[in-house]
Amino acid sequence: MTQAAAARTPRAPNPRGEGERLRDDLVNAARELLTTAPDAAPFSLRAVAKAVGVAPSAVYRHFDSVDALIGAVLVDGNAELREALQLGEGALDRAALITLGGRYLRWGVANPGAYRLLFESADRLNHPAGPGAPGWDMIELLARGLASHGISAAEVLAIRLWTALHGITSLRVHKGDEPWPTTAEHEIEVLVDALLATAAR
Repeated sequence: MTQAAAARTPRAPNPRGEGERLRDDLVNAARELLTTAPDAAPFSLRAVAKAVGVAPSAVYRHFDSVDALIGAVLVDGNAELREALQLGEGALDRAALITLGGRYLRWGVANPGAYRLLFESADRLNHPAGPGAPGWDMIELLARGLASHGISAAEVLAIRLWTALHGITSLRVHKGDEPWPTTAEHEIEVLVDALLATAAR
């Protein structure tokens, strides 16, 4: 069966009590469309319904708007990233920061579509920045970990660290084949050392 034919094939109704499975299928389909379609491609609940093989009305039972569905996609993606980072509440020393940066880099490179969706598609997705946005909880945990390690201006340092990590990761996502003179892992070590040296002044 072709992909187009499969998309037209009505989906069998979920057994009673399995509506959550449909919700997950809708979120997964939306993520696939958002991460693979061109930036200019229209995104709609109808398109998601077609991808899953349900009527558009079935989507509205779980999401009342495109923004609500996109929000669910972003929440899931952010949860996956947070799990990959293994964020904790303890103090963050040099080794812990380098390890954290490496996990962030590897997740972004391994999940380029999800990474771009979370951190490089805010304008297209009309998703607000600031507290509650993807990555912001990481900044808060970084700041608490740095502060508990005795570092002043911890929130400022956390934002600088994440900003620089994003730059390193984004370049590897978009320009991974470039002949970089050093490894991304080495750049993360240099970054952490520079930020900690600044904080110690």
